Amino acid sequence: MRRPRLATVLGVGIPVLIVMLLLAAWAFDTSAAADGSLRNVELDGTEVGSQTEDEVTEDVAVAAAEFAGTEVTITAGDQTIETTAADLSLELDQPATVTAVLDEGREGNTALRPLAWARSFVAPFEVEPRFTVRPDQLAVVLAAEEGDEARQPVEPSLVASPETIGIQGGQTGEALDPAEVADALLDAARAGEDPITIDVDPEVREPAVTDAAAQAVADQASELTAEPVTVRVAGQAATFEVDELRSWVGSRIVGDTIELTFDEEALGTALREKIGSLGDAEPRDATFDLVGGQVQITPSVNGLRCCPDDAAPRIVRSIKAGQKDMEIEPVVEEPGLTTEEAQALGIKEPVGTTTEWNGQAQVKSFTTYHAAGGNRVANIHRMADIVRGTIVLPGETFSINDVVGQRTTEKGFLPAGAIANGEHVDEVGGGVSQFATTTFNAAFFAGLPFGEYQAHSEHFSRYPYGREATMGWEHPDLQFENDTPYGIMVWTSYTDTSITVTLYSTQYAYGEQVAQSEGRRGSCTTVTTTRRITYPDGRTATDTVGAAYRDPGATSC
Repeated sequence: MRRPRLATVLGVGIPVLIVMLLLAAWAFDTSAAADGSLRNVELDGTEVGSQTEDEVTEDVAVAAAEFAGTEVTITAGDQTIETTAADLSLELDQPATVTAVLDEGREGNTALRPLAWARSFVAPFEVEPRFTVRPDQLAVVLAAEEGDEARQPVEPSLVASPETIGIQGGQTGEALDPAEVADALLDAARAGEDPITIDVDPEVREPAVTDAAAQAVADQASELTAEPVTVRVAGQAATFEVDELRSWVGSRIVGDTIELTFDEEALGTALREKIGSLGDAEPRDATFDLVGGQVQITPSVNGLRCCPDDAAPRIVRSIKAGQKDMEIEPVVEEPGLTTEEAQALGIKEPVGTTTEWNGQAQVKSFTTYHAAGGNRVANIHRMADIVRGTIVLPGETFSINDVVGQRTTEKGFLPAGAIANGEHVDEVGGGVSQFATTTFNAAFFAGLPFGEYQAHSEHFSRYPYGREATMGWEHPDLQFENDTPYGIMVWTSYTDTSITVTLYSTQYAYGEQVAQSEGRRGSCTTVTTTRRITYPDGRTATDTVGAAYRDPGATSC
């Protein structure tokens, strides 16, 4: 058998050996760069080969920062916009670019990768940067940069006169198309332009609604407003003539359609003016009175008002539906106290107990006496007139000062005697402490708890000893609380020589004086009066009221 010739062996073996060495070198080099970029990789002319992923990321970040400042000029017809890549949201896409660098030389036919690797020693791998642009942000920037140069399309609109309803035709507009600008910017960036200059044509923008569509709505509006429209509210009528109806006609664009509108605010104002008052415009509360010794309730009255808040929109819908005569219900306003609520308060009878004062029986009311005539009596009567009929709801506190307010000549009060800082003086409204004392005793025997009160600083025989109250502005005040489940009506009456306070309600608790004691405090005699309160279920409780009377000649305790 003949041996292979040496030349043949070498001719075959050497190429194989070279290939094996190439493959080994490629495999070793590729394995060494498994987590980074291959050897001989350039990014836009900058060496980024044989780097870790972090190093590649850092280089790409530097390139992105440099690109952000790239000057950009956009020419659109006669308009020129000069800005930067960053302002237009044109950016080097860092994640995508890093991935491209790391993948370079590792893609394509596996069998050819060693050859590409070997060729890179002569012609390095070239990676093009990846770019991105955010369309939404670009649109905002372009709109701001264009400013008045951008001409938005003008939609058609309805134009009305008393004689006819026509249209104002629409107009086309011009503006840069963000999508077209974005494509041009990306192309220029990929081409490596620096600075970037692009030339785009403004986009012609048509109105969303055609003139023909607008004219159809105008014709419809003319037909709907060709005759007067009448609106009826609670028996009264408002008629809107043709010229008035057409003065409210307008239009609005909704998507790609045009809608007929009416000025609802003007329509509502005209409706209220034409309808005017609807009888009892304001609601009236139920009121209490005493007739022939019996409590009577004057029923409440609902108020009527034109018109509900949705009246104008409803009228517009009716007009659009072709109606010429329509009904709108008035707004019914309930009073603060209805007849039913007044009845539920249980104000029906005098409350309290029977006692005696000044030789007179006090039957579920209290009366004090005075000499006839004079300013003092006039003031007592004036206060009684103001307080008469006051309603104290369950849980409320009755206050004479809250009900009457400051005593002034404008309210009908006169100068009369009073005590101020221990001295007898004249003041407007003087003498009304007798009214306070009378009210105090009515509440005392009705078993009602007191809020603020203060006895006189000296005793007067016309008042029950230790069981009385004085008045001033703003203090002292007389207050009692309604702790019953019923309403209370404070009823006052008077004669030339007396003042009476009666509390009307449903009999609940009642009070009795069960003890009284005296003590001393400085120059004053103190008086403590004990009251026993009996409740409907038989329970009883006691409380006290107090007074401090100065000694003769003393001005304070």
